[in-house]
Amino acid sequence: MEVWIVEEGEKRGPYQTYEIRERIERGELAGDELAWHRDQEQWTELREMDAFRSGFEKSPQEQAQSLPPPLPPQPYPVLRFFARWFDVCLYLLFIFGLVQLIGLNLYTALGGSFRVLYFLPYVCLEAAFIHLAKTTPGKFLLGIRVVTTEEQALPLQVSLVRSLRAYIVGLGLMFDPVLTVMCHIFCIWYLLRFREATWDTTAKTRVRVTGPLLFPVLLFIMFFVIVLVLLSLVLMPVFLQAWEHVREQMPGLG
Repeated sequence: MEVWIVEEGEKRGPYQTYEIRERIERGELAGDELAWHRDQEQWTELREMDAFRSGFEKSPQEQAQSLPPPLPPQPYPVLRFFARWFDVCLYLLFIFGLVQLIGLNLYTALGGSFRVLYFLPYVCLEAAFIHLAKTTPGKFLLGIRVVTTEEQALPLQVSLVRSLRAYIVGLGLMFDPVLTVMCHIFCIWYLLRFREATWDTTAKTRVRVTGPLLFPVLLFIMFFVIVLVLLSLVLMPVFLQAWEHVREQMPGLG
């Protein structure tokens, strides 16, 4: 069948049916072009012709496939960094305050086996918070939620494994400050490069940010400053005892 079409105000053709179909598949014809063949009485839109109507009718699945994919998630490295350190400092305030409350010498404890084990409860607490509430105190203040790909709360096992990986890879076991800084640099690079943290990649979890707005950020800063001040007061005897130890080792400083 020979078909004539009107393009850019000009009659063009004749084209064979297969040529028209190929042009439709390539997206060269929108369907609103006027077309005619010998069996028609008048010109009609190309999409209204029986031979080509199916080429312009897409199923919902085909339409969904033709849509662009959703935008990749924002990494929010700054928000996630400060949210995690808020949680870390809040935990340290609790655990160090508890050590002093029961009468132990914190300086001596930090030099023994306590230094290796004191952070393990943090992993369990973070996992429990995320499992039950999809967030932690620091994340809650900044509107951050951790969910599955179906936007559901994490199962406890998945949450625990995720928190353990974040503790090892992200915080470097909190054993040596230099190692922690190196882990931070790597994780920030990974987050900016792949738009998700390494522990979210392996656990197949998603981080959603519902804000932040100005007021939540200001509230977060206020609480963070309070936590840091209280933590400094709790650690003050440790700093003083460490300074005295340095003076004893180096008499010239006295």
